[in-house]
Amino acid sequence: MCLQKYHPSSIAELKKRLNEEGIRSAEDDLLEIVRELQSDGEIGLLDPVMLDSFRRFLLDASNSWGVYTVVSISILEVFLVAYSTQNTLLVSLRLLFGLGLLGFLPGNSTVQILFPTNELHILERLLLSIFLSLVISIGIGVALGAGYFFTGVSNALASTGYVIVATIFASYRRYSTLRAEVARDH
Repeated sequence: MCLQKYHPSSIAELKKRLNEEGIRSAEDDLLEIVRELQSDGEIGLLDPVMLDSFRRFLLDASNSWGVYTVVSISILEVFLVAYSTQNTLLVSLRLLFGLGLLGFLPGNSTVQILFPTNELHILERLLLSIFLSLVISIGIGVALGAGYFFTGVSNALASTGYVIVATIFASYRRYSTLRAEVARDH
């Protein structure tokens, strides 16, 4: 078993080791299994996540890899739009990241704010993310167009700003929810 082989000190480390072994598990399911094993006395206490501060929560890559990915993709898209080039690879990346920035990331961040735990089925989460992304992107476009600011760069900047703020807020909601669960269980 992974617990005996690696002796992880936290849930995050256990999840990382399981992923390395090719075993995928939702964080909530993994936490429940560990709680059962702890109550049976089969394993000692594992630190669920670094919940003493939001900063430490964000610095733990196993908890916030999605935040770093979303921020990186969003900022890279702004640079690709601002410094347009004719390089085929960069144009392809610009299109790919642009579709993500306009058609998925704003809605996904908003869904994570509204539902910080994994209470939605993956298909529901995906469809709601796409729908909300379209609504948010249209809203940003209308707001920029009303003030004669509708350009590719300003649209990318506004969308990136929204995505970064929403992603950090969603991460804080997740942190607060996990912290409340740990406090409730103790």
